Amino acid sequence: MHGAYRLKVGRGVPLGALLFSLPALVGAGEIPSRVTAPRLAAARAIVAEAEKAAQGLRTDSERRSLRDLARAQAAVGDVAAAQRTFAAIPNTLPDIGNNRFVVHKIAAAQAAAGDTAAALATVSTLGPLDEQWQALEGVARAQAARGDVAGALRTVALTARPDREWVTVQLSLVVATAQAEAGDVAGALKTAQSIRNPDSGVRVTIAIAQATSGNLAGALATARTITDDNRVLLNGILAVYQAKAGDVAGARRTAEEMPEDWGHGIPSRDAAVFGVASAQAGRGDLAGARATAQRIKEPAMRDRLAVEIARVQAKTDVAAALGTARGVGDAITRAWALQAVVMVQARAAGVAAALQTVAGITEEPAKSAALVGVARVQTEQGDGAGAWTTLGGVADGILRSAAQKSIALMLARAGDPTRLIETARRASDVASRVMALAAAAEDVMRSADDLQRQVGSIFLAPESGLP
Repeated sequence: MHGAYRLKVGRGVPLGALLFSLPALVGAGEIPSRVTAPRLAAARAIVAEAEKAAQGLRTDSERRSLRDLARAQAAVGDVAAAQRTFAAIPNTLPDIGNNRFVVHKIAAAQAAAGDTAAALATVSTLGPLDEQWQALEGVARAQAARGDVAGALRTVALTARPDREWVTVQLSLVVATAQAEAGDVAGALKTAQSIRNPDSGVRVTIAIAQATSGNLAGALATARTITDDNRVLLNGILAVYQAKAGDVAGARRTAEEMPEDWGHGIPSRDAAVFGVASAQAGRGDLAGARATAQRIKEPAMRDRLAVEIARVQAKTDVAAALGTARGVGDAITRAWALQAVVMVQARAAGVAAALQTVAGITEEPAKSAALVGVARVQTEQGDGAGAWTTLGGVADGILRSAAQKSIALMLARAGDPTRLIETARRASDVASRVMALAAAAEDVMRSADDLQRQVGSIFLAPESGLP
């Protein structure tokens, strides 16, 4: 991304995933020292399976999958293995330039292990700064994630060039993001504010940091200094923070400052008002949420609010929640609402009660969505076998397979990779199996926010995405 940093987000991205709203690093996961021992062991077990599968690679075309394996090895901290695998990638591949992404991953792994000198030496093999900067992002992020913010800022300083100021800005924001993810919001704010001549993207980061730390007045003041498209998204986020803090009138004003349409058919004002209404529902003000929803012009978005209302109602009155959910006109949104109800019920009253409710749902895709929701709760509660049995009731084979992969990933992140290895092995040929296993290992190492960004189906049982 060359030039000034600009925030671009499409429809359906959870607001919670926009804290320190930066482009996600390709393949960026959590560093090994910051994940639990069972989760790291599970990821390494999956990598071991991928290494076994790779022994069956026979042609150069198949060996292209070694890139995926090397990335996964680096992700779990096995730098030496990643370097050996990287050396085995055929140099005759037509897309040999893609090898640089493996170099990025190896350098980040070296930095995550504390060997900055080796990481920078690896980066130096890429050539000039225009070829290095994405790798330096990974190095700086890993340094900050392990607590070496000073070292990360020294890495950022290596990019200081009068004609490449945007690189320094980008890397500074990466450091701020890593600080925020580690819980150091004050440090993240300090890093962002240290950037000279901040463009609007930097000021978005500063405003969200201010809001996250409770300084809504400061965040709104920062927002008023932004005059380009980034202000549109920022207003939507800040309106939600205002509503969650109880300032509904202020939240509505912030939301309604936005244009009706952000372009590309995105109803920006409706989306912001929806966020305010959802926050009201989350605070238990269902009447207020419904009143705010009357300001939403798009019927589908008003229907979507019913999901949040049903979720809240289910905490005290499952029958009323089911009535709300069943009253939704759109079949997919209705399925999502029913799923939300049974998930709340499963957590509060038990899986048996939730499955009894599911038995009364006869339409598809609502029944399948509800079963997936119950399976997710079972997985959260440590009953992986029960979750797998519940998924057996999902009618459509494609949907069942997708849900199984999602639940298998949850189990692996809790320390049991058996099911995830089983699903990855379903790939039809050896190269595809290597790639599937490698991707599974990287998914285990991803942050929860990274995974939330990828959720795009009701059948994977996403939760509310409000900040």
